[in-house]
Amino acid sequence: MKLLIDGDPIVYRIGFAYQKKDKDTGLVTADPESHALHSCKIFINNILKDTEASAYKVYLTGKDNFRFKIRKDYKENRKGTEKPVHYQVIREYLQSKYQAQVINGMEADDALALAQTDKTAIATIDKDLLMVAGRHYNYVKQTWQTVTAEEGIRFFYKQMLTGDRVDNITGIRGIGDKKADKILDATDRDAWDKTIIDMYIEEFDDGFQRCVENTQLLWMLQRGVNMPMDFHETKK
Repeated sequence: MKLLIDGDPIVYRIGFAYQKKDKDTGLVTADPESHALHSCKIFINNILKDTEASAYKVYLTGKDNFRFKIRKDYKENRKGTEKPVHYQVIREYLQSKYQAQVINGMEADDALALAQTDKTAIATIDKDLLMVAGRHYNYVKQTWQTVTAEEGIRFFYKQMLTGDRVDNITGIRGIGDKKADKILDATDRDAWDKTIIDMYIEEFDDGFQRCVENTQLLWMLQRGVNMPMDFHETKK
């Protein structure tokens, strides 16, 4: 089994673990970079040991993510958020030590999703990738999960209802995970598209366009799998 490793969360987790911020002055001081890199090595090696992967590939997000062209406010809530002191050093280490691939034009998540097959497993803590069928390994909880094609599609529709606060994607007001599940359970699968589109039209002044944009923001690119929501037979 080949393990597809999401390197972005590792960079942040290791980086922030080796720095401290003074509560009074706000001054950030970091431990020696060698400490952070050693911890990164142990973390990656433990993932490979725990999963018994026969091969692996690490992915990092690069520049020019296409989603910023869809909505200018995508991830706007992250603006001004400081990166770890050793952010770049850890990224360079992952590239030199583990041949991590920097993905430009899209997110590392998309590259993981595109590379997923019945002979691979995705290793990440990012819930967004649960719309991708196949095996998944959470390298913080150290747990496995298998997602079916049907479960992956349902997860996408659920996100269309809830939105994604982490990425500043607004869904339908007042709908969380539990309420989204109730809506999907109470609605015939063939009616999910119309139900959700109608809710967007009622919720937003630009509801139809907002719905289209959110599908483009939320859907993880996958080989041989098209974004499932159909807008063709729905009137604006």
